[in-house]
Amino acid sequence: MNNQALKDSGPSFIGDLARMGGNVAANMTNDTLKGSGPSFPADLARMGGGVIGPAIAGTPVTTATQNSAYAGFTVKGNGGRAPLAYALVGTWPAGITVNSSTGAVSGTPTAAGTFANLSVKVTDADSKVAQIPTFTLTVAAA
Repeated sequence: MNNQALKDSGPSFIGDLARMGGNVAANMTNDTLKGSGPSFPADLARMGGGVIGPAIAGTPVTTATQNSAYAGFTVKGNGGRAPLAYALVGTWPAGITVNSSTGAVSGTPTAAGTFANLSVKVTDADSKVAQIPTFTLTVAAA
């Protein structure tokens, strides 16, 4: 659920915060929403619905060398409804993978070149998705 949906959800503490300009969706998890008092979104969360989708954070390493271990990085998802699953977005060089459970990006790129519009995404049990901003990975020839 995004801030606009919270604003439109009727009278509630959470809706009021969103209507006053607070970025509620970015700072709230389903667990905190469950304890927020009477409201439609909180009631949905208490009944097991995944009202708030996941968030993701991580800083990519943007350089590598062909046939050498990539320094790698790890993204961290939070919020959403468990389990969370991580996946690569875009056309990554062969040899680079992400651990779907931990968000660790690693491997050894086997091709040199510039790989643009890459990202890593997290998907929760309700199929809600978040991803880090796209970036370019430059792999130098060995």
